[in-house]
Amino acid sequence: MKIFLHELSDQETELDFNQDEAWVRSSVALVDEPSDDAPSKAGQNTPRTIEAHFSLRKVDDVVVVSGKIDTSIRLICSRCANLFSMEVRPNFSSLFCKDPIMAGVGHLGKTRDQGTEVLKPMGQNKGYARHAHDESLDDTEGGGGQDLDITYISEDTIDLGHVLTEQLQLLVPFQPLCKAECKGICVNCGADQNVGRCACAKLVKQTPFSVLKDLKL
Repeated sequence: MKIFLHELSDQETELDFNQDEAWVRSSVALVDEPSDDAPSKAGQNTPRTIEAHFSLRKVDDVVVVSGKIDTSIRLICSRCANLFSMEVRPNFSSLFCKDPIMAGVGHLGKTRDQGTEVLKPMGQNKGYARHAHDESLDDTEGGGGQDLDITYISEDTIDLGHVLTEQLQLLVPFQPLCKAECKGICVNCGADQNVGRCACAKLVKQTPFSVLKDLKL
């Protein structure tokens, strides 16, 4: 879903989307972890609901994209390796600008990417965006506002699908857990210990020192 910058003004443009839009479903699905080999818990195959609200406006040369998302993403538990759904409800703000200097880009230079000539940020400060402060969160619970980076865009459009995917990717934990008390899997037989105890605990473990147990002094 691409929004043309020249169609935006200093008046907020409000947009709402849900799971009925194909691009919304595909944008959220990009965050899901591959689940071909992961067993899923009950209810994982049911269609998920997605509510995405976007607010767009121009502030001088900067486009402010803010909003909120209410959905779930499908992850693999780092302990039991089961597929589970994690509810996410982020509020977000992002800044975009076509001015490379304002975005903190040193300069643009021509380079070749897979045989195609493209423009890419060059210079000492390439890859470093300038910071801005979102004062809209100063009066909310917690205060302090939010520091944002200005993202450089080379085209006259903003892809809301990319914004949606990026905001959800930021919420994926380094070690996802289906629940805080997840017991994981047995290191010996691989059984899911959340379902029940396996028989491994009853087996006598054989080690190079097992023969010492019968040694009489």
